Amino acid sequence: MLLAALVVVGPPPGWGAACPSACKDEIAACRAGDCAGLRGKARRHCRRTCAKTLVRDCYADLTVCGATTARPKQRQPAGGAGGGGGVVPGPGGW
Repeated sequence: MLLAALVVVGPPPGWGAACPSACKDEIAACRAGDCAGLRGKARRHCRRTCAKTLVRDCYADLTVCGATTARPKQRQPAGGAGGGGGVVPGPGGW
């Protein structure tokens, strides 16, 4: 029941926003200003660069976007060498 209350109300004020969340307004402003007249591949590149640059700067200095947490989400390590981890058929096939 407590978990449902946290989901509905949101995190307590003591929990800070991570850089990607804290920089949303700055990213939107960069995209609106710098990428406005661009089209196609150039526009996609510009939008991606706005986000990456601001978030990277935030990780280096939390005051850039006012974030209180700098850690990016941890990725789960991929298992194995890519074969899918399933059953491997023997020399006679299936």
